[in-house]
Amino acid sequence: MEDNRNDGRSTEPVRKKKYKILWDRVIVAAIVLIVVIVIICVLISALVGAVKNAFKKDDDSSSVKANASAQSSIADSSPESNKEDEHMFTVVIDAGHGGEDIGATDFSETRYEKDDCLRIALLVEKYLKEKDIGVIMTRSEDVYVTLDERCRVANDADAALFVSLHRNLYEGEAQGVEVWVNNSRPVVDTALAQNILDGMKSVGISEDRGVNYGYRGNELVNYQVNRETDMPSCLVEMGFMQDAQDNELFDTNIDAYAKAIAEAIYKTACDAGMVEGIDRTLPEDSSDSSDTSSSEAA
Repeated sequence: MEDNRNDGRSTEPVRKKKYKILWDRVIVAAIVLIVVIVIICVLISALVGAVKNAFKKDDDSSSVKANASAQSSIADSSPESNKEDEHMFTVVIDAGHGGEDIGATDFSETRYEKDDCLRIALLVEKYLKEKDIGVIMTRSEDVYVTLDERCRVANDADAALFVSLHRNLYEGEAQGVEVWVNNSRPVVDTALAQNILDGMKSVGISEDRGVNYGYRGNELVNYQVNRETDMPSCLVEMGFMQDAQDNELFDTNIDAYAKAIAEAIYKTACDAGMVEGIDRTLPEDSSDSSDTSSSEAA
């Protein structure tokens, strides 16, 4: 007998499932993908451009700064830029000693000459600048500067005058102010020294020890700053470090001393014809300053 029961298997032929491609969706997806790619490319290109521009600006800035610096250096070294302004000249103020070179000390060895020299030198600088006078300092802080370098700075600057400020030392009892000049006794140098001494004396000093020539104890040699500077110069000894009265006078009158020194420098420049529009020319110096002897500054 034929068995017609369904055993669970279809007796009809198997049909393959057909898939319909939705081309409209494919096209839309492709367009969206292309747009996204284009946007990404544009963003990358913009980012690269921004980075390049940033580097270019830095390079341009550096170039501008370099050019400005070069032009400034050229301008500073040109004859016209170095021309002194009307009623102007340049003076070098040399604060003696400095750094490890403390100079003389008081009896307690707690007061150093280098500090007193710098204190008054900075005040002299202030008063000179108030008069529109150009000032070059051999040091403006507590540093060691060789005597060779002090002279080189003054000569390279082609300064009109050079004033070295010191305190004095003596093995024994001594007091007062003295000023030292080259032993060839040049006229302008001597006038500068005398004007400074007179100015400090008008303020008040313990003793006027005069304008001296050469080096203490040996007039045949000179202090290096008076020998190797090309301009009129002097070395001022502003009282003795181991004299209580000189120290008291220095501390009490330091501002007045500085102002007197500045006034003396200006007077000397005017008298020597260094200031335009003021003609009080001193006699020409006929002395021979070719001295080759040497001595270190005090």
